[in-house]
Amino acid sequence: MMGATMQLARIHGPGDVRLDTVAVPEAGPGEAVVRVAACGICGSDLSYIAQGGLGGPLGDPLPIGHEFAGEVVSVGPGVDDRIVPGLRVAVNPDDAYIGGGGPEGAMAHYIRVTQAKIGSTLYPLADHVGYAEAALAEPLSVALHGLRLLDVQAHHKVAVLGAGPIGLCAVAMLRHLGCTDIAIFDRVDSRLDRARALGADLAVNTAEESLGDALCRFHGEGNRFGARFAETDVFVDCVGVEAVLQEVIAIAKYKARIAIIALYKKPASVDLFKVMANEILISGSIADDRKPEFGEALEMIAGGRQDLTPLISHRLDFSHFTDALTIARDAVQSAKVMLTFDQEPA
Repeated sequence: MMGATMQLARIHGPGDVRLDTVAVPEAGPGEAVVRVAACGICGSDLSYIAQGGLGGPLGDPLPIGHEFAGEVVSVGPGVDDRIVPGLRVAVNPDDAYIGGGGPEGAMAHYIRVTQAKIGSTLYPLADHVGYAEAALAEPLSVALHGLRLLDVQAHHKVAVLGAGPIGLCAVAMLRHLGCTDIAIFDRVDSRLDRARALGADLAVNTAEESLGDALCRFHGEGNRFGARFAETDVFVDCVGVEAVLQEVIAIAKYKARIAIIALYKKPASVDLFKVMANEILISGSIADDRKPEFGEALEMIAGGRQDLTPLISHRLDFSHFTDALTIARDAVQSAKVMLTFDQEPA
């Protein structure tokens, strides 16, 4: 592919994302080049586009795309001999910050994967697993990592805040862990319908019933220091709204746990007296080191015991990149929007 070019999605400034023509990458020592077959659009991609990068000034255009799977097409010297052209893989983007600040992004037909190692960056796929489904391993492992940090167990009563793609992935992974008392909250009925299909036991539109009332009804309630609390063990914040977090802390029981998986775009004010008095554990989770969870998510996908079809709302060829972004921004009609790369670059 010497001298060949392709299009790569890169951010040049706030609201300015372009398909730039760049050289098709070549594999150097310890590297593999992967032909991308499917790449999901993440909420963080949309945030990076809106703010013009990762939050600071851009030195160079920022490549995006980190939820992906494809086929190895070439390898460089020193690569594990199990990694060969034709190997179907899902890629964990963490080590090289693929699509998240590093020099590579997966919204392109080809991508260079540095530190190419089985079970670290490259995860071989079972023959029956499709590429779009394999690309779900990234967001599913994001959710699973947050749950693992709080040691979520099957008997726990859990509330998921937000039924966007990560909230939906949290429901799927909670079911994977054996949880059966799962409540989820959102303001978009179509997303709540997807959550029910994935296994949520209670799905509530907070425009119709408050989070506190719904949880006390579903999980049970009690009273501590004269204040009502819900018997919810774990809250999974996938929405990133200050008022919702405040409501959670107000209703949380003694020793409740909160996982912050959401992307907060500005500092949030919380009632630290409540956090102290009820010994509430709040854990952030950026899923920056989740190799075991990535592998576990792929194993779950391959096992086929859970129907994950509600997660993917749209599949569009990369040639319809702009349309795909528009759909992904629409919370009513979209869940996970998946870019596919059936057409070879011109």
